[in-house]
Amino acid sequence: MDRFAYEALRTCALTHNYNKWIHGIFKEYISDRTVLEIGCGIGNLTRLFLGSCSKLIGIDASLFFIRHLQIDHPEMEVYNFDITDDSVLPLARHKIEAVISVNVLEHIKDDEKALRNMRELLQPGGYLLLFVPALNRLFGTLDENVDHYRRYDKKELKSKLESGGFTVEKLFFSNFPGIFGWFVNGRILRRKSFPIMQPLLFDKLVPLISRVEKIFRPPLGMSLIAIARKK
Repeated sequence: MDRFAYEALRTCALTHNYNKWIHGIFKEYISDRTVLEIGCGIGNLTRLFLGSCSKLIGIDASLFFIRHLQIDHPEMEVYNFDITDDSVLPLARHKIEAVISVNVLEHIKDDEKALRNMRELLQPGGYLLLFVPALNRLFGTLDENVDHYRRYDKKELKSKLESGGFTVEKLFFSNFPGIFGWFVNGRILRRKSFPIMQPLLFDKLVPLISRVEKIFRPPLGMSLIAIARKK
């Protein structure tokens, strides 16, 4: 599974505009702060986060990914932890001001335990920045093949965040056009992966889509973004 996920992450590494878009959404909340990245993978976003925060610490459940990341960023503190395991909690000693998790929570069976541990790691008033796949009705073969337990609807995510001890400041959809590609590939054609040219072609459109969505928040989107604070 690590090697299959690695290939998927390598494809995502080529979507430079998309990665910059995600970074741009969260940049103001991580600037000059001590940040913990949950599920840093092979570092597709890590290199962007490193340029914004004062200190970045990473964790990932895959030692395979960590070894890969350490080649590119040997100066960075990276730990082999599962966020649902309480052995991660001593990292609170770093006085973490923001926890960021991009396309990770959907891979975790007990996502509510994960959210509670994220809260424990944060300083009071610290930010939780979440980016997750949206709309349960889009769940299909693409999700199954990358071990997604779920996609999220707004009401469900808000409820889980509040139950986990967070105050939700912003909760909004992103990437409206992506809905159609995911639905066709995962629900109609029942593909297990995207043809590589599709993400690359989509990446060319990202600058336009991001500008439009900055002005007009879409009513639905392929992804759901939450900005929350520890109570």
